Amino acid sequence: MKKKLICIILALTCALTLAACGGRGSGNGNGPSGEWWETTGTLNTDENGKVVFEDVEIRLTSVVTGEDEEPLRQMVSLFNAEHNGEINVIIDTVGQASFETSVAQRITNNSNAPDLIMSHQKGHQSFADNRLIQPFDEGMEASGITFDMNDYAPGLAQYTSLGFEDRLFGVPVDAQSLIVFYNKDILNDLGETLPENRQELIALCEKAAAELKTEPIAWSTSLDFFTLYLFPTALAQNGATFYDSQTYKADWYSNETNRAAFKNAINSIREMIYGDTPIARHAEPESNNLTRFLNNQALFYVAAPWTLNNVINAYAAQNKISRDTAISDYVGGTSLAGWFAMSESENANKIFGDSHFFAVSRTCTDINKKAAICEFVRWFTQTGSVGADWAEAGHISASKIVTASEDYVANELVTNYINNFYPSLDDFVCIGNTPFYSAWTSSISSLAVSTTSTSDGSGDDTYIKTAQDTLNNTIDFANM
Repeated sequence: MKKKLICIILALTCALTLAACGGRGSGNGNGPSGEWWETTGTLNTDENGKVVFEDVEIRLTSVVTGEDEEPLRQMVSLFNAEHNGEINVIIDTVGQASFETSVAQRITNNSNAPDLIMSHQKGHQSFADNRLIQPFDEGMEASGITFDMNDYAPGLAQYTSLGFEDRLFGVPVDAQSLIVFYNKDILNDLGETLPENRQELIALCEKAAAELKTEPIAWSTSLDFFTLYLFPTALAQNGATFYDSQTYKADWYSNETNRAAFKNAINSIREMIYGDTPIARHAEPESNNLTRFLNNQALFYVAAPWTLNNVINAYAAQNKISRDTAISDYVGGTSLAGWFAMSESENANKIFGDSHFFAVSRTCTDINKKAAICEFVRWFTQTGSVGADWAEAGHISASKIVTASEDYVANELVTNYINNFYPSLDDFVCIGNTPFYSAWTSSISSLAVSTTSTSDGSGDDTYIKTAQDTLNNTIDFANM
């Protein structure tokens, strides 16, 4: 009865907040039946037809509220200084937990509504289905500032049309998932190199455990990011299918191949925590993990990407060395690629995470604002120095123009860490265009907690089926 009640509450919550306008809405690949946005004003141009911006104000609402918020604000201030008297971006931020609901209400009521949104890709399908955002097309056509999705990582660019043919609803900014620091000194003392697959990882960590007398992987299963990023990464590396792209429903249990992939992912994590030689801990506070790494008691430290600078600086301070020495001799960067793949396959190096996209609010009507938005988004996603600054905040650029630029390539943190955290964006996996991402995340998180908190796998089938049914019941309820 209790489980049934939880399912009903989850269904109600997700249905009301994510699918208020009926599931897939108009974003079904057939294109809009009619434009729900409007354009007003006359574009300011010079005698050559070039756009002239005169005190255009853009209200930007961003989901970035962590340690990377201040770098983002500094970057916006830099843009404003470079475009003084032309374009001024005013930024405010809303936390991830309430972002979609808060922004949706502001746009719907046209009260303190943003002109531009910078948020996670996973929420944009619902925004489009509920007619809260509009495409960049009119701004691009008017300004001549265009975005070619061939210039962006294909794994992210595929989500920009949101099912509307020949429309651009989003511009990819970056990618982020859990990252891995490693202790170069410990690795050298072991006489080993970084592992290239799971088998090598297990062997290395078992050797490190014997030397360190403790688990060599420092990670926190109590953090949301464990269930948001790490567990889905394990699923992806074992070839799991997250949901049906047409119905958005899960087939995690009845499809035997997919159920096997889910169980392999679960066992890959469970083996690391409860194996004959445990190499990672369960439910350890995050502060303990960082302390172990800073005190040279862990070979690997799994962390959020925006902690990049703080971890390097903390290691240098703790060990009384310079930051440059910490980077060159002690703290390295690697990725989760291959860590959970129980067998070698094309999926082994996949990494699951989020991606920030820019989107234009429905409430933005002035053509000068739409053009100015294109100028700001171009600056943010196609300027090498800007991409390098954002990378220093922990985010790998989704722009091929940026990643090929001299400023980006020459950046110390990009070279030593960012490019090692994410070896190839071709292997980066996002949740994709589902309006039920919140319900999906809840079911996946529940499954992760249920299965990885015990060494006994006898209940895995039941846990998988329960998580699957909870998600599917939510979708059925929303589509009633």
